[in-house]
Amino acid sequence: MAAFKDLSNALTDEFLNDMANNFFGARKDIDDILEYFESLSGKLLEQVEDIHKSCALLQLVCFGEEGYNDFLKRADINPSIFNFPNKTEPAVLTDKPSFSITNKGEYIKWVSLAYHQLAYRVEKYMHGIVTSDKADQGRKIRSLNRIDFYLFAEDINAKIIKVNTNSTPSEVLKFTKSLDPEAVAKQNVTGCVGPECALIDNDMAFKTINIEELNFPEFPDLPADEKLPSFVCKFCSKMYAKNKSEVKDLLKKLNTKS
Repeated sequence: MAAFKDLSNALTDEFLNDMANNFFGARKDIDDILEYFESLSGKLLEQVEDIHKSCALLQLVCFGEEGYNDFLKRADINPSIFNFPNKTEPAVLTDKPSFSITNKGEYIKWVSLAYHQLAYRVEKYMHGIVTSDKADQGRKIRSLNRIDFYLFAEDINAKIIKVNTNSTPSEVLKFTKSLDPEAVAKQNVTGCVGPECALIDNDMAFKTINIEELNFPEFPDLPADEKLPSFVCKFCSKMYAKNKSEVKDLLKKLNTKS
C-alpha cells in the first residue's frame, strides 16, 4: 500500500511538473514573442522615418512644397500620401552623380538620385529586400517589411487566443486540486467559484495586438524601373528654365554636403 502511495505521489508530481512547464512555458513564449514584436515595431518605425527624410530631400531639390507636389503628380502619385512631419531633416545621398557638362544635366541627375532613394526605401519598407545569407549557404532572406509585420501580428494574435483559451489559470487550479484526495473529500472541486474564475482568467489573459492601431502608413510602389524616368527630365527642364540661378546655388550646396 505504501509503495502504491509512493507511486501515486510520484505520478502526481510528474503531472504537476508537466502542467507547470506547459502553463508557464506557453506564457513565457508569448512574453518573448511580444518583446520581439515590439523590437520589430521600433525598427519598422525607423524605416518610416527614413522615408520621410527621403521625402524631405526630394522636396529640397524640387525647391519647396509646390515643386514637390508637381513632381509627384507628374509621376502619377498622390502628393498627400507622401506628406511628412514639419522640420524633418532631409536624407543624405550616399551616391554622387557622374560628371555633367551643364548645370541642367547635373540637376537632373541629383533629382533622379533623390527620387530613386525614396523609391528604394518605399520598396524596402513595403515588401522587403531579398539578400543572400553567406553564413547560411546563400539562403535567401527577406528584410523586415510592413506586409510581413502585419501577418506576424495576426499570427501572434492566434497564438494568444489559443493560450488564453487552452491554458487558463482557473483550469490549472481546478486540475491541481483534483489531484489532492483530501481536497476532493472536503469540497466540491472547482478550482475557483463563479465570477472568481473569470476574474483570475481575465487578469492573467494576454491582450491581443490591436492591428488597426498599429498605424504604420501604407505607401504605393513608385515607378523606378528606368534609371532616368521621363517625368524626371520633364520636371527638371521646367524647373531649370524658371530657376537657373537657384539651381546653380542648390548644386553648390549639394556638392558641398556630398
